[in-house]
Amino acid sequence: MNQTHKGILLVLVGPSGVGKSTIARKLAEQLNLCYVVSATTRPRKPGDENGKTYEHISREEFLRRLDNDEFLEYASVYDDYYATPKAHTLKCLAEGRDVLLEIDVQGALQVRYHYPDALLIFLLPPSEQTLLQRLKDRGRDKPEEIFRRFRSARREIHMAKGSRAFDHMVVNDDLDRALREIVELIRSKKVKG
Repeated sequence: MNQTHKGILLVLVGPSGVGKSTIARKLAEQLNLCYVVSATTRPRKPGDENGKTYEHISREEFLRRLDNDEFLEYASVYDDYYATPKAHTLKCLAEGRDVLLEIDVQGALQVRYHYPDALLIFLLPPSEQTLLQRLKDRGRDKPEEIFRRFRSARREIHMAKGSRAFDHMVVNDDLDRALREIVELIRSKKVKG
């Protein structure tokens, strides 16, 4: 992309189990997007690589950075804080690179308010039953956590469908098809400017 053009801010949102991380990873690879890693106070889980999946920081550090206006957006999810570091995001955009954020509904609404030209895409499951089964199949949560995430997902989907904040809703019923649809939405956004 020509360095004189500002990059696109792409925000990928969806409930737990919808395939957000898988799609984000594939989009970042396929389109060479600047993927901004979220900072979080959430304890590390198996498979977390600091700087690749999350930047794990203490609650005190999170609040200090929040007070210093170092986050593009932030949210409290499942009793932990998550945020997008502002400096890295704005640097990539200024360099003309397209930026990908994988965040939740709260954060996406903040991005929409502050960056109205961002491209906000909400990922939907094919059905509630499919989403519940995906949450169970991940095999990393206890039953009560699965149902807590499922209830939260239903609320997020309802909120997203009732909001005008999202530019597009993409059903992740087939990974390759969903990827193709999102790539086309990005290309269309670039053409329209």
